[in-house]
Amino acid sequence: MGRFVFWTQLKKRWWGESLAPEVIIARAQWVEVIAISIGSVALAWWITPADPTLSAQGFPWLWFAPVLVALRYGVLPSLIASSVLLANVWLAWQMGLLPDGLHEASLFGGGITVLLCGEFSDVWRARNQRMEEAYIYMADRLSRLTKRHLLLNLSHDKLEQEMLARPGSLRDALARLRTLSIHAEPGDPMPGANGLLQLLSQYVNIECAQIYLLERVGSAQVLGRSVAKLGEPAPLLPDDELLQLVLERGGLAHIASPDISLERRTSQLVVAPLVAGDDDKVAVMAVSQIPFFALTNENLQLMLVMLGYFADNLRASSGVQAIQMQVPNVPFLFAQELARLVRLHQKLTLPSHMVMMRFKGARRNEIPAEFLRIKRGLDIYWQAFLNDVPALVVLMPFATSAVKNGFLHRLEDWLRTRFQGDFESLEIDVHVIDFDVTDPLLELTKLVTKS
Repeated sequence: MGRFVFWTQLKKRWWGESLAPEVIIARAQWVEVIAISIGSVALAWWITPADPTLSAQGFPWLWFAPVLVALRYGVLPSLIASSVLLANVWLAWQMGLLPDGLHEASLFGGGITVLLCGEFSDVWRARNQRMEEAYIYMADRLSRLTKRHLLLNLSHDKLEQEMLARPGSLRDALARLRTLSIHAEPGDPMPGANGLLQLLSQYVNIECAQIYLLERVGSAQVLGRSVAKLGEPAPLLPDDELLQLVLERGGLAHIASPDISLERRTSQLVVAPLVAGDDDKVAVMAVSQIPFFALTNENLQLMLVMLGYFADNLRASSGVQAIQMQVPNVPFLFAQELARLVRLHQKLTLPSHMVMMRFKGARRNEIPAEFLRIKRGLDIYWQAFLNDVPALVVLMPFATSAVKNGFLHRLEDWLRTRFQGDFESLEIDVHVIDFDVTDPLLELTKLVTKS
């Protein structure tokens, strides 16, 4: 039993972490390439000095070293490892240590094998990176959708009950949260932070609060400078107990939490992080004064969700603002997703499409309304009127040409079944924007302006 536990711990510690780490720095990569190639040659000289190329063994064992490097790091590092092996063969040949002479075919075949393995490694590492980026995008979008649904749920339970006592509805609060970071002053480190505090004072009843940026020092985050203030709050200290809990766990901390020590080394009542959809803490808000009746779980949860929603919009505000300047009247959520997809396409050439439909026929108001009831869950839709003509723009994330063609085919089949016509007979103009062929933002601007 003891031997089994020892072997399990050894395998877990050394095999998983040392032999196949998730992240390898460039310097360590080249050190490992040189160590594998030179180490294998040195081992052959030590074991069989009379045959340092192991050509008499019946199998080219030394080619395992460049093949391993090729599978692990790709073509270029494998060429370096192969060069070391070829240099060893040339040296042995000069010293007369090749029992069967120099076999060019064997060297050529080994080189081809190494290049194939390196190309295989490069292709699959690129594919893996694409899938990882796609997964990150979907996880980020799911996180943002979850926060929005939670915010809507809390609105029905909390905000609508107090609508008469508050200057605005939930729709007004969402609209203000979305636009706070867009209308920014030049040089403002966190656009809309003061407006966020004013909005929280209306919906959560905070009286004195301050927002601080978080700065990264190495792998840790530390307290930065203040960017917004409401009332006359007490300053937040770097060693504040609530702040340390927030930095360690990522969630909200308050004085009634069971994790707070009896000494309560804090001058704050609540410290809450501003967490974006990718779980990156952007800043923290320290609340020094809040009414006793407002310090409830529902209010604290609402505060955390609104801060996260603001952080999401802040992260995407620059790209959204650029899109809304070129394409007037585009909705915030549509512009936000378009900015993310354009960035991912420029970075990793991930395919996406946009389909713009303009309805000019007699049933031009009925068709888009019916179509929105059967829309795909992954797509993002923008319904607009362009020169008094109903239009619908469909943004299809990560959609290939085959997916786009299938979408148009299914849509035309639905039109025949539901409205007894097709694109031409129902007077529907269809324009397809392929991210791989043209600049999607430029093409969308032309279509909207032309319309």
